[in-house]
Amino acid sequence: MEIRYLKTFKTIVDLGGFTKAADYLGYAQSTVTFHIKSIEEEVGSPVFDRIGKKVFLTETGRLLLPHVQKMLAVYKDIREVASCGEEARGELVISAPEALLIYRLPPVIKKFKDHYPLVDLKLKHLNPPALKSELIQGEVDLAFIIDEEREEEGIYFEKLVKEPMVLISHDPISLHEKGSLENQVFLFTEKGCSYRALFEKVISHNLSREKPEDLKGMEFWSIDALKECVLYDLGIGVLPYITVKREVDQSNLLAHPIKGSALFTQLAYHEDKWISPALRGFLDVIGTCKEGWEREAERLS
Repeated sequence: MEIRYLKTFKTIVDLGGFTKAADYLGYAQSTVTFHIKSIEEEVGSPVFDRIGKKVFLTETGRLLLPHVQKMLAVYKDIREVASCGEEARGELVISAPEALLIYRLPPVIKKFKDHYPLVDLKLKHLNPPALKSELIQGEVDLAFIIDEEREEEGIYFEKLVKEPMVLISHDPISLHEKGSLENQVFLFTEKGCSYRALFEKVISHNLSREKPEDLKGMEFWSIDALKECVLYDLGIGVLPYITVKREVDQSNLLAHPIKGSALFTQLAYHEDKWISPALRGFLDVIGTCKEGWEREAERLS
C-alpha cells in the first residue's frame, strides 16, 4: 500500500469529500478514486460510504484511520531524518489556544522563520479534549496549553511561565470584598477552559455559594469578543493578563489580579517523539523567549 494512497485517504477524511481532496492534492478525481479502490482491495472492504454528496467512514474506515495517522507520522519522521545533514526543513504542526496564538507566539514564530525559512510551519487552534490523541497520532508535533500543572501518561509536559490571571472590568471592583460580585454579569469563556474554571472559583468564593443558581452570564468562544463586551460595560470576566495588557496600559480596562491562581503556559509533545531538526529549532527559540516571559510575569506577581 503506497504512502500517497494513505495521504489521499486522510485528506478525504479531513476535507469531507473526494472532490475537495482532489482539488487540495492536485489530482484528477479519477486518481483519488483509484487510490481509495486500491486501499479497499488491500483491506477487503469499503472504507467510505457515499450518501448523496456526503462521504462517511465505514466501520473498516474508522478502524483504519488511526493506523493511517501513525504511518503518515512515521513517514514524516523518516523524511526529516533523511534531511538531517541539511538545513532544517519539512513540516511542523503547532497547536495552541487563542491567547497564546495571538499574544505569545507571534514573536516566537517570527524568530523561528528568520532562522529556519525552509520549514513549513502550520498553526492550529488547540482542541483541549483531543490534546493527547493528536500528539500520539502525530496530528500535532508540539502543543501549548494554559492550565494547572499537567501530568499525563505518554505525554511530556514542560512548564514555561506562570501566567498572571486577572478579573477585568469597566469600573472599579473590590474583588476581595464578600458579595461585591452579586449584581455583576459574568462573561465566561467556553466550558472546559481553565480560565472559566478559575472564574467560577472566584465567583463561588466571593458569593459564598458553591453553585449559584441565579447568576447572569454569557459564554464566548473569542477572547476579543469578551474584551469588547467588558469595554462596553456589559459585564466582567477572567483572562490571562497578557491578553488585556494593551487595554489596561491605555486605561480602557481595569485589571484585578487574582492571587493564588496556578495556571501555567506549558508545552507538550509525545514522549516517544523523535525531535527533528525543525522541532529542536522551535524548542530552542522558545528557550530564548522564556526568560523574558518570566521577567514580565514576576513584575506582575
